[in-house]
Amino acid sequence: MLLRSAIKRAIENAQQQGKLPFCVVATAGTTTTGNIDPLQDINAIAREYDLWFHVDAAYGGALIFSEAQRSRLAGIEHADSITFNPQKWLYVAKTCAMVLFRDMSALTNAFRVSAPYMRDTEGFINLGEISVQGTRHADVLKLWLSLYHIGKSGYAQLIEESYRLTEYFTRLVRKRPFLELASSPEMNIVCFRGVPPWIPEARWDQWNTDLQEYLLREGNVFLSLPTYRGHYWLRAVLLNPYLEEEIIDQLFELVDRFAQETI
Repeated sequence: MLLRSAIKRAIENAQQQGKLPFCVVATAGTTTTGNIDPLQDINAIAREYDLWFHVDAAYGGALIFSEAQRSRLAGIEHADSITFNPQKWLYVAKTCAMVLFRDMSALTNAFRVSAPYMRDTEGFINLGEISVQGTRHADVLKLWLSLYHIGKSGYAQLIEESYRLTEYFTRLVRKRPFLELASSPEMNIVCFRGVPPWIPEARWDQWNTDLQEYLLREGNVFLSLPTYRGHYWLRAVLLNPYLEEEIIDQLFELVDRFAQETI
């Protein structure tokens, strides 16, 4: 309800300032924490104010392949346009990104630039006329080959295994009182940090920076260190299909050892 109120307030404030809001953008898989916006609620607001509804599902769009997890995307079917990057959770080599439109004519009418040396393309869409790139690599071939080789059931298995490992990783974070989660994971991204009570809070950012370096040096494990809510957090992406619980256990053994060394 707070989000709905905030979005409505932002729209109405813009209108009162003489501006013309035209689009609401929801995210299905934020970069740092992997959270998914309430797509159903945001779509309802977009319809109420007659706004374009776009969903950035660059990462989370892959959930559509999993029967067990696709409900997390409920509401995305109402989007006017969707960003999706198979180069992320579908394991397709870069670059492979796309924007999907509910109404293809909206894309062609907005972006088409006809060249005088080209014949009229009535009856089919000349993709070279609706892109600033014109001629492009056939990146869709990589996606087609991946879908042909792995298939829907294969992707479902990969996604659901990611969730199993995410749950296991999250459980180990919660078992340690000197660690905290940024949020409850909604995808295969776990964002957490150390909040060691034995050092001043002002030094927690440095403690997490040192932990990141320690894990890389001692365990050959890399966790990214994004800034979130004004502080440094550690970010694990459980995407590797060869990852096993034993490796996660080893990671947390190193976390415990580092914590002991800093007491």
